[in-house]
Parts: sequence; C-alpha cells; structure tokens
Amino acid sequence: MFRLNAMLLLAIALGSISNLLFAQDAVPAPTLSISYFLLANKVPYLEVAVRRKIGRKFQAVKEIPVRVYFGEATAKNLLGYVVTDTIGKARVGLPPSFKNTWDSLNEFKFVATAQLPAGQDSLSADVTVKKAILTVDGAVADGAKTVVGELKERIGNEWVPVKNIEMKLSVKRLLGNLSVGEADTYTSDSTGVANAQFKRDSLPGDGKGNITLVARVEENETYGNLVTEKSVAWGTATAPPKDFFHQRTLWSTRFETPLWLLFTAYFIVIAVWGTLIYLVFQVIKIKKMGRPTP
Repeated sequence: MFRLNAMLLLAIALGSISNLLFAQDAVPAPTLSISYFLLANKVPYLEVAVRRKIGRKFQAVKEIPVRVYFGEATAKNLLGYVVTDTIGKARVGLPPSFKNTWDSLNEFKFVATAQLPAGQDSLSADVTVKKAILTVDGAVADGAKTVVGELKERIGNEWVPVKNIEMKLSVKRLLGNLSVGEADTYTSDSTGVANAQFKRDSLPGDGKGNITLVARVEENETYGNLVTEKSVAWGTATAPPKDFFHQRTLWSTRFETPLWLLFTAYFIVIAVWGTLIYLVFQVIKIKKMGRPTP
C-alpha cells in the first residue's frame, strides 16, 4: 500500500513538472516591428514595438533595449538606442546629422535589433520607405465643399503623384478625428488626389469658425505613416470657453471662493470663537461670584 501511494505521488509530481515545462515552451517568442512616421512633412521619426502574441491578442513586452540603424546594422549607422516602455513601444527621432542623407536619397532602409534576456534569441526587423509628401486642402465650388488629399513621391528630382493609395480625410476633434464624409477611407486617383465631399456642416470651430482638416496615410508598406493638417474656416464660430478658474466656483482659487461658502465658513468661525469667549467670561463671572465679600 505504501509503495502504491509513493508511486502515485511520483507520477503526480512528474506530471506537474512536465506540464510546467510544456507551459514554458508554449509561451511564444516576442516579435519586433519598426514603423516610419512623417508628421506635417517635417522631421520624421521611427517607432519600434516589441510584442508577444498570446491567443488572439498581442501582449506588450516592456524594458527591452532596441538599437535602430540606417541601412546596415553597424556602429557608424546607429541612429538611436531606446528601451521599450510599458506598452512595449519606443520612439527614435532622426538626428540633425541625418539631414544631408535625407535630402540626397529618395528611399531609405531602417533596421532595428533587440537584445532579449539570456537564453532567448535576439530580434531584428527592418522597413524600407520611399520619400513622399502628403498635403490636404479644402475647395469650394457652387457652394459645395470638398476636402482634397494629395500624395506625391520623389523620383529623381521630381515629385510624382501616387495613385491607388488609401488615405483618411477627417476633421480634428477634441477626442479624435471625425471623417469628413460617409466613407472611412478614400483612394487617390491617377493624379495622386483623393476627394471627399465635406458633410460635416455646422461643426463648432474656434472664435473665427476655423476647423482643422486632417489627411492620414496609415501603415502603408511603401510610404509608412504620413499625417498632415490644414485649418479652414468651415466651422461655426463659437465663443471661447469661460475661464472657470477666475469665477466664484468651488473649483476656483481661494481668492475666487463663492460668497455663500465664505459666509458659511466665517459664520462657523465666529460662532465657535464667540461661544468660547462667552464661556470664558461666564467662568470669570462665576469665580467672582464665589469669592467672599470683605
């Protein structure tokens, strides 16, 4: 009986160990990605991400050191050294010394390498992008408003229109961008232009009715991520919000305290101190009354 129980415990222990080892082996290795961003056709930057796919979801991997290179992964081509944050991402801005290279080339290759903890293979990823510019504008014809997005790439010394590119044309709002029309994306034609009828009339703008149009190309394999904006007077003029911090409200500074709150506070203070002073005088009066008369 004792031998049977011992064999049973040994089998359970071996099963637990094998399950643990299997669970460790089942954890997928992380992956590294690198993306290119260009905002307002100015200084570009790169974003690296380290993630691990568990089931159908991606899990961020933080505190992973990543090196980003221009072209080959050599010391002289190093653009930056970063560490992934809590969401598994990090950004690398292109240094000013890269400007001459940027001006002379029409296509770029960037390489990222990540050093994982001991016992795991290192990661690498690369992206090749073509230099392109994205513009957005608004046009009015016969009372109809149209948002125009245009994408051009540089070939030689010329900027050539790019067709069949999906782009988002939207209006910038406080909590996100709102599409200017019914479609989510619009496709550029042979002239590199994507048109969208503006159907967001009566949108509140600033004091002069200005709103901001946004054109965006996202995760394109050739051109990366491009974003540009332009302000147009297509909105409804709205008065600037009141400065609540300089009015007599509960959330204002102490010098703008509501009058009713000041009255309440002072009344309580006066009542408390008045009661104390009254009691002191009563005690003094009682002591005098208790003294024998000469």
